[in-house]
Amino acid sequence: MTMRFWSAIAATELRLLFRNTTVAVSALLMPLVIAVMFLVSGLQDTPSAGWGFPAALMLLTVFGMSGCITAAGTLTYRRDELYLKRLRCSQASDPTILAGVVTPVAAVTLVQGVLMLVIIAVGASSVPANPLLLLAVIVLGTVMSVGLGVATTGFASSGEQAQTVATPVFFVLIGTAIWAGMNLADGLDLVHQLTPGGAVVQLAWLSYNSGTSFSEALTEALPALGGMVAWAIVGVAAARRYFRWEPRA
Repeated sequence: MTMRFWSAIAATELRLLFRNTTVAVSALLMPLVIAVMFLVSGLQDTPSAGWGFPAALMLLTVFGMSGCITAAGTLTYRRDELYLKRLRCSQASDPTILAGVVTPVAAVTLVQGVLMLVIIAVGASSVPANPLLLLAVIVLGTVMSVGLGVATTGFASSGEQAQTVATPVFFVLIGTAIWAGMNLADGLDLVHQLTPGGAVVQLAWLSYNSGTSFSEALTEALPALGGMVAWAIVGVAAARRYFRWEPRA
């Protein structure tokens, strides 16, 4: 019964997602445009440095836009339309409703994350030596970003405002990645690796640039993986704490 409710809500939400031009652009078009910009820039500067850092920036763009900003806008629009309130009058539980609504956003974020790696593979003929680390980045980054997007709905009174409120999360992701990238040549210390952007940079660099076996790369990646897990937990906890079912005045 729960699976049936979840799949029905998710299928409906997927259709609604692509009907909202603003949300569709932030989820689909803008990450691709920015990814192409990073690719072109990387083709000019990156061959000797590898693709770890550009890949991290591309993935963080997906997490910020396809994940956080889209989740914030989508849920706030549905809340203000009283769509969520009507669903709560059905037999579906609250967790099932929320999971159904955010599933398309999470799926788009996961697909876009994989697409970033495909763009690098096709456009730059570069593939990661340790792809499992990048898979962990994409999954944990999706959980983190969607969770933070759900949390920001508690501070917004409209869909447009929710996307604005969620934008600082995007800047934090990119900002911490750039900060980490400035120190990448000397190796990232623990503080860098525990920031959301720094953790992604470290894991992407180990995936593309380390030149070590998977077991060695995994050992070196443990602090950054721990940081990603912690941020995923923060995202889920923030969503549970701040999400509101009722429209804000």
